[in-house]
Amino acid sequence: MSIMKIWRPETYQGAKRKKNYFEGWYFKLIDKSRKTVIAIIPGISIGENKQDSHSFVQFIDAVKGQTEYYRFPFKDFSTDKNTFDIQIGHNHFSDKSIDVNLSNEKTSISGALHFDNILKYPKSFFHPGVMGPFSFIPGMECYHGVVNISHTISGALSINDAKIDMTGGEGYIEKDWGTSFPESWVWLQANHFDNGSASFMFSVARIPWLGSSFTGLISLLKTENGYYNFSTYNGGKITHLKIDDNSLEVHVRKRSYTLKFNAEYRQGGILKAPKNGLMEREIEESITADITLRLTDRKGRTIFKGKSKWVGMELSDALSLQVIIK
Repeated sequence: MSIMKIWRPETYQGAKRKKNYFEGWYFKLIDKSRKTVIAIIPGISIGENKQDSHSFVQFIDAVKGQTEYYRFPFKDFSTDKNTFDIQIGHNHFSDKSIDVNLSNEKTSISGALHFDNILKYPKSFFHPGVMGPFSFIPGMECYHGVVNISHTISGALSINDAKIDMTGGEGYIEKDWGTSFPESWVWLQANHFDNGSASFMFSVARIPWLGSSFTGLISLLKTENGYYNFSTYNGGKITHLKIDDNSLEVHVRKRSYTLKFNAEYRQGGILKAPKNGLMEREIEESITADITLRLTDRKGRTIFKGKSKWVGMELSDALSLQVIIK
């Protein structure tokens, strides 16, 4: 990974990687009526040799629980060196727009969307992205970045010739890169709160490091009052994590603040995930989960509370995390 790219995590990080590497960008797209809830995930997969390597675009329709994996030759992937601007075949992706033309024997997707009112993750020299100082540690299994905390959408998509007007909807973009996803993790992402503009992202995973492992937390709540970051690197700590069937209950604390939320997993779809660069694992993701969230100060006074549907949620071997955190 180029040292200068640390401060541009949204851009392609894998220019010098020749094997066992993946990189993917996650576009969450919800229309104004909230009847269309989809995600589109472009990326690359590099195995041990050229025969194992390819580029791809994944698609998930959260309402139907339908997923598709569109595979392309690796040579069909190209990118700008300094900005997030990638091309996979006739498909174009950036932090400002997407233009897709995808088809297989079951599903065709085409159209162009433009993003406005883009809210970016705040950066600084020592905090180049949502991973904070962990961004500077080389050789980690997986890195994570938030590209757009939120944006509005204009344009339309055609899915199997049904035209869907996405104008007035809202979206979110994040990304991952490295060799493999963790063996176990919990991930949630929510906009669409019932009481104003807010955005929430939560991720906890078991991170291998130097022959051992640790539990890594990254969590961000953006409200009209500002940003609240609960992460391992700034003293954020999970004090309670309970998983019961499809229900999740979490308490997180950092100095003067406590964050508590309950989430309920809903219907999901099967996506491919990386292991040693190859998209060989299968994970289940919902984008129709529910969450109830409350942020309080040290005196128990409520700073923010809200509910959201259309929540992105993954629970991958999450029960093992519950045991570790206990």
